Amino acid sequence: MQKCCVITGASSGLGRELALQYAAQGWQVVAIARSMERLAQLCQQSPLIQSLVVDLTDEHAVAQSAVLINAMLPSVDLIILNAGSCEYVEADNFDLGAFERTFAVNFFAVVAAVKFWLPLLKKTGKAQLAIVSSLAWLFPFTRAEAYGASKAALSYFTDSLRLDLTGQGIQVCLIEPGFVDTPLTRKNDFAMPFLLSVADAAKRVRVAIADGKLRCRFPLRLSLSLQLLNLLPYGFRQKLAAGLKP
Repeated sequence: MQKCCVITGASSGLGRELALQYAAQGWQVVAIARSMERLAQLCQQSPLIQSLVVDLTDEHAVAQSAVLINAMLPSVDLIILNAGSCEYVEADNFDLGAFERTFAVNFFAVVAAVKFWLPLLKKTGKAQLAIVSSLAWLFPFTRAEAYGASKAALSYFTDSLRLDLTGQGIQVCLIEPGFVDTPLTRKNDFAMPFLLSVADAAKRVRVAIADGKLRCRFPLRLSLSLQLLNLLPYGFRQKLAAGLKP
């Protein structure tokens, strides 16, 4: 029986590549994003990809999309909540709007998607939910208060959600990647160690989900480096982080 998945943030970057790779593996894919034009271009790449334009920060739109997804797919075996955004802020004059926008996409949109789409997964009796966070929250980085805090909240939310879904036939996988070469990261004006191609990152995500992993952090070198830095005395770690400021 053909498997079916829903992928958010599918108009570019990691989400787009995941949609293409799952379709290449024979999955039926519903690709979700806000850009109708870019979704249309994606659908031209494979007959197994359908598109659905949804503003994930609009709770009503997310609720309505559950009905549409249910009509588009015979069942939902996998949902990958990948959509994300990044805005850097200045501590001397915080842009409160940047915090609101970042949390709206990176955190509250995921919570809304879980609320309204979870029943689609429960129908199958054995399904998977993958949530894409980031390694960024493991270590303090300059100007990353909004982005890092939103990803820290998302990782905690995912771990807690997994506990509450125990025994309900839904496996939850937390994806925490490092730097991936996407349109979003190309805006960065700083060095990005161990930068991965989007094709490599998408393959790692697919393998982790297929293997039933609870959490997938990559690349290993960056993940271990950040975890080791967290073992340092707190004051020394803070001085080290301050030394990384440009």
